[in-house]
Amino acid sequence: MGLVYADLHIHIGRTSQGAPVKITASPNLTLKNIVRTAEQKGLQLVGIVDAACSGVLADLEELTAEGTLIPLEGGGYRWGKVTILLGSEVEIAHGSRGAHFLAFFPQLAAVQEYFQRIAPRLSNPSLSTQRLNLDADSWLETVLASGGAAVAAHAFTPHKGVYGSCVRRLRDMFAHPEKLAAIELGLSADTAMAQCISDTHSYAYLANSDAHSPGSIGREFTAYELPRPSFQAWRAALENGGAGIRALHGMDPRLGKYHRSFCPRCAVLAAEEAPVLDCPRCGGEMVLGVWDRVQQIADFEVPPQGRPPYKVHVPLAMLPGIGPAACRKLLSQGATELDILYRVPLEEIARAAGQRAASVLARLRAGQLTIKPGGGGKYGKVT
Repeated sequence: MGLVYADLHIHIGRTSQGAPVKITASPNLTLKNIVRTAEQKGLQLVGIVDAACSGVLADLEELTAEGTLIPLEGGGYRWGKVTILLGSEVEIAHGSRGAHFLAFFPQLAAVQEYFQRIAPRLSNPSLSTQRLNLDADSWLETVLASGGAAVAAHAFTPHKGVYGSCVRRLRDMFAHPEKLAAIELGLSADTAMAQCISDTHSYAYLANSDAHSPGSIGREFTAYELPRPSFQAWRAALENGGAGIRALHGMDPRLGKYHRSFCPRCAVLAAEEAPVLDCPRCGGEMVLGVWDRVQQIADFEVPPQGRPPYKVHVPLAMLPGIGPAACRKLLSQGATELDILYRVPLEEIARAAGQRAASVLARLRAGQLTIKPGGGGKYGKVT
């Protein structure tokens, strides 16, 4: 058994032929660049959530045939030093609203089977995160019938999070919500916030990046204790509320761009100690922040004990005093980004990138960073 660092929510911007997949993602976010960046970041396991898009499927078939992707016992694929889980993200409607969900599969054949089942229900099977013309229970049964595992994506965000914008309880949407494998917290929530809602208590919590560019890969990740990186080992780690998870490394929720409520008309960002649902200036409805929404639907005051620790993680690119030049100097020493953030001695950091960079990393490791909260689509800042 050993620790495996995993980011299981990474989008693809373009296929190998240059066709768009995730419209809002960087065109540099290709399969090859994802693997290269994961190695630089220090991740051993990544999840590609656009594997069930037609162009990406064709790329995966070619990479497997040529031997670049090596199938693993237990499911998953090896590319260099990185293990890849093949996944899919879809939007499922509930009334007039919709929420995003993830599905992961052990082999390419299972993804192909799943794709054949859902493709007729999608308006454009070549694009990522399409609205699925299928009810939540039918989608969940389709995932399970194809040998997959289902996860609620960025569950608390106001834009397509199942709790954040759709329902108060998963049973409002699913007849058998217990068949979901896990809940992804999203960038503006942490474990303590999720535990305020008793409906989440039976599920494993995950931290993933929802990366739309190479630089955002690994901005949140989960540390698993696994006998080896594989689909089956990962799936087993989610059992019993995440018994195989050792820690979540997530951004401070205040850094998320939807942490507090925001009025798009008045550009007012909530700062009150109580949840803000209506604009204090114009009286209109706010875009609910994650923190405000959690407080609105919370039903549990004393969080249960025993959850893996939530460790605040700030990517190098978000730390003041560590610009692109300093990042290049640090990474040129042969260490991964995770090594630099947590393990490389501070005196080595100072020699490579200056004392200011070392001081900032010292404050990060000590939990002493000062943060200006985000909201209204703008990320918070470390000041």
